[in-house]
Amino acid sequence: MDTGDISVAPEVLSPDWADHAHPEVNGPADVQRAVTQTHATRPGLRFYIHTILGNDDLLSVVGGVGHESRPDAIDSRLIWLIRLLDGQMVEMWTYRLSTP
Repeated sequence: MDTGDISVAPEVLSPDWADHAHPEVNGPADVQRAVTQTHATRPGLRFYIHTILGNDDLLSVVGGVGHESRPDAIDSRLIWLIRLLDGQMVEMWTYRLSTP
């Protein structure tokens, strides 16, 4: 997402990909379009990953979203829950963490 390289989407995302935070984005081709649009409108947007926990088919990713001009500042702290199937990401849920 950060680099804008969308070529890997069909490899890592299932054809049945569903992003529950963005139900209009289904499948690798929609993700590729969304990433291209995001880079065009918000070129400095950066995703940060702090921790990945999981087992065979479920991951919990803790991180956040910020801007490259402020690498030490995270605008939104997030948790992504990701379901995997046959080595590909199938579903994702995004939750915003409240700031203390």
